[in-house]
Amino acid sequence: MKNIVLTDIQKDALIEIGNICAGNAATALSQLLKKKINIIVPRMLVLPIEEVPSAVGGINNLVTGLVLRVLGDLPSTIVFIFSQKDALSLSSLMTGKPVSESSIIGDLERSALKEVGLILTNAYLGALGSFVGLSFVPTVPELIVDMAGAIIDYILIELSCKSEFALLIDSEFTEPTTSIKGHFFIIPNPEGLEIILRSIDIK
Repeated sequence: MKNIVLTDIQKDALIEIGNICAGNAATALSQLLKKKINIIVPRMLVLPIEEVPSAVGGINNLVTGLVLRVLGDLPSTIVFIFSQKDALSLSSLMTGKPVSESSIIGDLERSALKEVGLILTNAYLGALGSFVGLSFVPTVPELIVDMAGAIIDYILIELSCKSEFALLIDSEFTEPTTSIKGHFFIIPNPEGLEIILRSIDIK
């Protein structure tokens, strides 16, 4: 696998993209929930796809993943990964259902998470698409509760993903009583990341 070394311009541009993505997503969620939601991006980076599980706590860490295909100018796979606790907190914001130690991700929570996942994906991809001049069309998300390593294996094997790298946008959602951390990965098709980086370079 070849390494990707980002230039300072590319690093700065990725930070700017991350902040724009967060702003779009915060606005969308605030409008949906009718309450002020803030989103910050503590980091945005490019990493080899086999390092994705480590970025979310390890291959054996039980997580909730929203996985969806992206069509358009740059076919990709999107995966939004939350810890079980944060997934339940996010669904609680949507449903108003209190979270307890015995809470599980049932049908109501699954439906809420899929809805918020699609909203967030549209907001993030809309910002990225505007910045790099590409069109992204997300499909309906699939929700998977499994070990982080198993979710990545699913993406690589079941979805026949051939990508070597993922673009990570860490995101932290906050409102007065809640703080939720999520990991948003864009896994472009082969050559897709280079297309994004080239688009950034000609800005």
